[in-house]
Amino acid sequence: MTRAPDRLGEAKIGPENPFFEIIEEAYRVFARPKPRNIEVCEGCCMDPAIEADFFNPPIAELPLSYVQDWFFAAYNPETGVAKATWAYLLPRILEVLASGNDVANVGLEVALQRFDTGNRDNWSPEQWNVLDAFQRLYLRLQLERAAPFTEQGDYLDDVVCMFALGGWPAEDLVDQLNVADDRALAERLYRDWRHGRYEDGKIWITAFWEGPGRDEVWSFYTSQGLHDRMARLALDDDVDPELAEKAYRVANVVRANQDLPD
Repeated sequence: MTRAPDRLGEAKIGPENPFFEIIEEAYRVFARPKPRNIEVCEGCCMDPAIEADFFNPPIAELPLSYVQDWFFAAYNPETGVAKATWAYLLPRILEVLASGNDVANVGLEVALQRFDTGNRDNWSPEQWNVLDAFQRLYLRLQLERAAPFTEQGDYLDDVVCMFALGGWPAEDLVDQLNVADDRALAERLYRDWRHGRYEDGKIWITAFWEGPGRDEVWSFYTSQGLHDRMARLALDDDVDPELAEKAYRVANVVRANQDLPD
């Protein structure tokens, strides 16, 4: 069969990538027979050549354009995607994210939304260990701006929203931010909330939020605890003046939004 044109080999990671061992383990613990159904709209949304060839490549070699075309296709949001299909695709989806590429052109936030990925009851202990390790490392590296980054330059809130929409409890994600390094948090929130567009700063919160998770993260962004952490950092004599100024600006944004509706 003639394969649809694609940049085969893109969105792959090597041993130098911090996610390499997690992704290798993901391919092992999620290994299963190829599904029979693509679980999205057939004969309509996907490129016909990609749809016809979708299950032919080995999962680890599924081209990036195939993944993105599948995410472009409509699915039933009430039922989601069948576990058999989602679990088959999941290692490749995680690898695409680890490589810094988008799986969905509409935004990072929807990447893990088609199945209740963050519910540990849906997985074996081995599978959950992989997902938990991936989530924690991805959020930490995004917080530290170490890796990975998509071309769009995601905001920290986009990442938190991606995991929350994927089924991870928002309060658990906020707990991870609460124990994050103050300096890294100041740097990242300053970058996200100012970003050259707002003179006085503005809290960035993505429009993709659904349900109570949005209230949970807004409460963190406007919390007295976050304000005090940033204020202490700004007044610390041992902190570089540039970072102290960033922490001061973040504290001001928190304070300015504490009495505003979410």
